[in-house]
Amino acid sequence: MPHVVLLSPVGIPSQADATRRLLSELGYVEGRNIRLEFRTAAGNADALPALAQELVQEGGVDVIIAISTPAALAAYKATQTIPIVAFTAVDPVASGLANSLARPGRNVTGIAVFSEETTVKRVELMRDVVPRAVRLGTVTTKVTSGAQSLAPVLETGRKLGFTVETINVDDPADLAKALSPEVLAGFDALVFVPDVILNAHMAEVIKMVGLSNKPAIFPSPDWVANGGFMSYGPDFSDALRHLISQLDRVLKGAKPGELPFERPTSSISGSTSASPRRWASSCLQPSSPAPTKWLSNPAMQTP
Repeated sequence: MPHVVLLSPVGIPSQADATRRLLSELGYVEGRNIRLEFRTAAGNADALPALAQELVQEGGVDVIIAISTPAALAAYKATQTIPIVAFTAVDPVASGLANSLARPGRNVTGIAVFSEETTVKRVELMRDVVPRAVRLGTVTTKVTSGAQSLAPVLETGRKLGFTVETINVDDPADLAKALSPEVLAGFDALVFVPDVILNAHMAEVIKMVGLSNKPAIFPSPDWVANGGFMSYGPDFSDALRHLISQLDRVLKGAKPGELPFERPTSSISGSTSASPRRWASSCLQPSSPAPTKWLSNPAMQTP
C-alpha cells in the first residue's frame, strides 16, 4: 500500500476532504489501497524544514504532496529521491525545484501558479478599479514574505504610482490585529498574493477587509465565492484536481522528472454584493469564474 504524505504550512479541513474525494474518484480508498497522512506546521512556515526532514528520516514514504513553495523547497532539501508532487505559487525553475517546466529533471513535478505574473495583473487591475488610489497594501505571512512573492507587487505598484507597503502577519493568531480597521485605514486598496495560510483563514480575512470598506483583489475565485470583492487568478479547486491526477501518474510509475509542471490560466471574478463595489462599477462587470484552461506545454503559456 503506497504511503502518501501531504506536507503543508497549515491544515485546511476542506482541502483534506477534497484530497480524499479526488483520490477516491481515481479508485484510491484510504486504508484499503493507499495510506494518506497529513503533516502541517500549524501556520509556522519556519517549521517546514524540520517536518520534512523528520518524515524522510522515518522512512516508508512513497510520495510527498507539498502544498506551497516553502513546503516544496523543504521537501526537496530533505530528499532528492522520494517523488514530490508540489503546488507552487512561484516559478519552480527560478526557485530551484526544476530544471525546466516541460522536463523538470529532478524528483519534483506538480502545478505552478506563477504568482509573480498574476500578481502584476492584480496590481494593474486595482489601478483600473481605483485610479486615484495611492496607498496600496499587500498582506503577507512567512509563506509569502520572500522576494519572489513581494517583488511583483512592489515593482508594479511603484510603476503605476502606488506607494506599496506590506502588512506582515507572522502569527495567524494575530490576524485580527494585523487587519484591524485602524491598520487598514492607512491604505486606499489591498492586493493579495496566493498564500495557503491566509487561505486557511479566508472567512476572517474577508470579514476584516469588509469592515475596513477597502477595495481588495484576491488571488483566486473561491475568495469571491466566499464574499470577497474581486479576484484574478486560477481556480485552486481545479488546480488540486490536476495535482491529484499527477500524483496518480507518479503512483503508477511515472517519474516526476519526466512529468511537465502544469500551469493554469487565470480569470477575473467579481461580486456585486461586495461592499466596495462602487469603486468598480465603471470598470468591472460582475461575472462567474471562467473555466480554468490548462496548457500541455506550460513553457509556452502567457497569463
